[in-house]
Amino acid sequence: MKHKSIYTCPHCGSKSFNPITKAFAGGYHTRGRVCRECGLRCVNGKASMIFSAIVYLIAVVIVFYLYFKIADASVWGYIYTVITIVAAYVLCRLFDAFIGPLDKAIRNDAYKK
Repeated sequence: MKHKSIYTCPHCGSKSFNPITKAFAGGYHTRGRVCRECGLRCVNGKASMIFSAIVYLIAVVIVFYLYFKIADASVWGYIYTVITIVAAYVLCRLFDAFIGPLDKAIRNDAYKK
């Protein structure tokens, strides 16, 4: 059995994505990224959606903790909040680029010409 790469298009099976294009392909709520070979749209799958939900939920908990813990509104509280949000975004893009598989886009407007 041939090993399927995470960079292969789920429509045509060609390896037409690289880590950068795959990281920014989007999830099920987006139109997705167009495959260079077949022209159909691909998105990051369920694993990406679940991972992003968990990471952003943890980030929200951390932000609320920082808000209530650092009540004097110091500059460091704002810096830690921004770092938390940026770290969650980067972590989700790294997961999409290197771990999660691609899937077919399910939005109806993804295939309209």
